[in-house]
Amino acid sequence: MGSIYIGIVFVFIFLTLALSAVSKQKKVKFYIPFVIYFIMLCGYLVKAGYDLKEYNSYNNEVFSNVTGIGINNQTVNKKEYDKLFEELKFDEFTWVNHPIKRKEYFVSIHTKQRMYKFKIWDTYNQGVLVFRINKNGKEFVTNRNDKVIYYLNNFK
Repeated sequence: MGSIYIGIVFVFIFLTLALSAVSKQKKVKFYIPFVIYFIMLCGYLVKAGYDLKEYNSYNNEVFSNVTGIGINNQTVNKKEYDKLFEELKFDEFTWVNHPIKRKEYFVSIHTKQRMYKFKIWDTYNQGVLVFRINKNGKEFVTNRNDKVIYYLNNFK
């Protein structure tokens, strides 16, 4: 989630600096850089809006819609892991500072509408980090949730 907001700030600052540099040129008409600036900024904001919509779709899914759960490409019993999806949906921004990965898990939750993918790192120094993977394969570090490791340690 933080990467979406950081991207917006970065694009805004970069485009503003580029606008100020280009607008000082005497060969360029005054209004052209502003039109390009507006189009590029609006385009990125639309893209960020779609990313936010995709990101929030995880939080709106009901666990009763889950048809299957896979951990590291192995199907597991849904009844034993019925709280796993609720734990993965827990969303709180965390600052990740150079995690040292102990073990990595790939979790896929199949629902009636679509498949949700997660990458989970059990780390030595940052606890358990949860990454959401969207439809395009982009990863978002969503939270630090140490409760998830209980389910993953029971998986063999």
